[in-house]
Amino acid sequence: MATDRRFEPTTHMYAQTPSTFQHADPAAAEWTTWATLNQTAGRGRRDRTWQSTPGESLAACVLVKPEQGMTWLPLAAGLALVRALRPLVAHPVGVKWPNDVQIEIDGEARKVAGILCEMRDGAVVVGFGVNLVQQADALLPTAVSLRQAGAEGEATALAERVLDDMRAHLRELAGQLGTPALREQIEAECLTLGLDVRAELPGDRMIRGRAVRLDDDGGLVIDTDAGETTVVAGDVVHLRPEAWQSARTGGEQAD
Repeated sequence: MATDRRFEPTTHMYAQTPSTFQHADPAAAEWTTWATLNQTAGRGRRDRTWQSTPGESLAACVLVKPEQGMTWLPLAAGLALVRALRPLVAHPVGVKWPNDVQIEIDGEARKVAGILCEMRDGAVVVGFGVNLVQQADALLPTAVSLRQAGAEGEATALAERVLDDMRAHLRELAGQLGTPALREQIEAECLTLGLDVRAELPGDRMIRGRAVRLDDDGGLVIDTDAGETTVVAGDVVHLRPEAWQSARTGGEQAD
């Protein structure tokens, strides 16, 4: 996308850091960014670790100070990443609810980026990681890098472009947080909607059904045998058709 030259947020780039989150300062100017290509102790949702090969993936935090609709920020960040990554690759890109971005290759959706948002003194730190140039042997089978999906260029150049375009897109979307217009845009790019899913919830609870829409706060509405229910937090697994049939009959599941 064409970058607004008047929009030039401060970027702190680190040669190496345990986590970009440790540098994020809620008192900084909005859109200030902390980034690295070598994060040694990153973390994701539910305190999962995020490990990456030095120099091959981008880890970043962007400071956002929204006035409304904060619950939509993870999905808005996902949409911003989709729009930033799409011109770089030769395959479809979409949002996986609630906080991943996937690329579809040969009919399989694989994770290329993850998002983690944290509230800090009224601001929100939007953290994200993007696989840039890794080869298949450096990633889980369910993951993919931009390079594998057809992106050209070295990691540094790709990271710079992703950062610039993602922030520009997120800045545009931030003014729409909580609006029907934003929900419509996210639903159009959400790979989860229309699929049979298993939602793994806190307390070892699970819900199975078809993901049908997003609610007013960005929650995932699932149509189950017992009726519609809304999931606001948890992990969602996209079920293959055979796994869905097995789940309905109480058999083994294959994600």
